[in-house]
Amino acid sequence: MKYEKKGQIASNSVSNIITLIVGVGVATLVLIFVGSLGGQTYQLVEADIDAITNDTIKGSIKGGVVSSFGALEQTGDFLPIIVLAVVISLVLVMVLTFSNFGKSNKGTTL
Repeated sequence: MKYEKKGQIASNSVSNIITLIVGVGVATLVLIFVGSLGGQTYQLVEADIDAITNDTIKGSIKGGVVSSFGALEQTGDFLPIIVLAVVISLVLVMVLTFSNFGKSNKGTTL
């Protein structure tokens, strides 16, 4: 039997949308769990940090913890921009995929 390729199927676009939804969900869950687990971990070791007698080391550790939570908060603020960038790139890929949709490849056999 001879089959001719007549065009592309749009299933690639569906997989792009599913990837977008899963990616945004995973990114949101990571931000939620990192924040809550990081706070819980700090609460568990806060007594050990306070037991350190050297004030310079204690201050460095607390400063590192505060700056890491600040970085996490800024990353959370940038999440909508990251999602927008992913959406724009997926839309561009879908448009480029659909631009090849109507082309016929007569004579190509599978």
